[in-house]
Amino acid sequence: MSSSISPAPGAKAPGAKAPRATHRTRRRIIAWDPGRDTLIALGTLLAFWGCYFAGSALGSWFLVLGILLVGTLIPALTVLRLRGEGWEGLGFTRRFLVTSLIIAAVLGAGSAYQLIVTASELQVQLLPHLLANFLVFWEPLFVFGWLYLRWERAFGWLPAIFLTSVGFALQHVGSVPLPVALSFGMFALVFSIIFAFVRNLAILWPLFYPVASGIGTLQSGLAMGWDDVLSGALIFVVQLCILFFVARGIVKRTA
Repeated sequence: MSSSISPAPGAKAPGAKAPRATHRTRRRIIAWDPGRDTLIALGTLLAFWGCYFAGSALGSWFLVLGILLVGTLIPALTVLRLRGEGWEGLGFTRRFLVTSLIIAAVLGAGSAYQLIVTASELQVQLLPHLLANFLVFWEPLFVFGWLYLRWERAFGWLPAIFLTSVGFALQHVGSVPLPVALSFGMFALVFSIIFAFVRNLAILWPLFYPVASGIGTLQSGLAMGWDDVLSGALIFVVQLCILFFVARGIVKRTA
């Protein structure tokens, strides 16, 4: 995130409760410290499940609404305003940034061959498919920047890994065949383990997640084209605007 929209280091919104456990404290393997943000996270997971199902059954606008409201606005308001954690509470941090980018580049490059081969076998245009998956920024933000970090804060990093995996599978139940949803859960398990090392979204997006997601979507029978790139770009821009205005509101209130 651009520093121009970031609140000052350590700044909290007036009236916001001090976080019970900061991201600088010693990390716990297992914990029990659920709070309001834990309940909100659970609510957003269930709501997003509903939006995902409605999006596949009734129309894509339900999914768009879920992405922007449930997957972006509520997490941003909860972390940045209610808890005053700053961007680190959503996985945006300079800590381990270079390490994260190097690991992501290695993982992305190592997975690229499989993506190319799979796209070729299925006769899918590689460029739009990869770009469309690149623009699915909302997914790593919601699943890892939001849900994983809420689960870890409340229950410790080990339960968070498994809760994130189960939640990601649940998110797709009803929208795709059950075996596919379970395979997505296994993908999320691997991603959660990777993310848990640094708690920095840069280890997933933008260098690794688009490639891995591109493989996963092709294997589940979902090929993306230029129309998906256009709609994904629109959602991406609106999502950035939401994050910008939430953060800007905090800066104005603390000025």
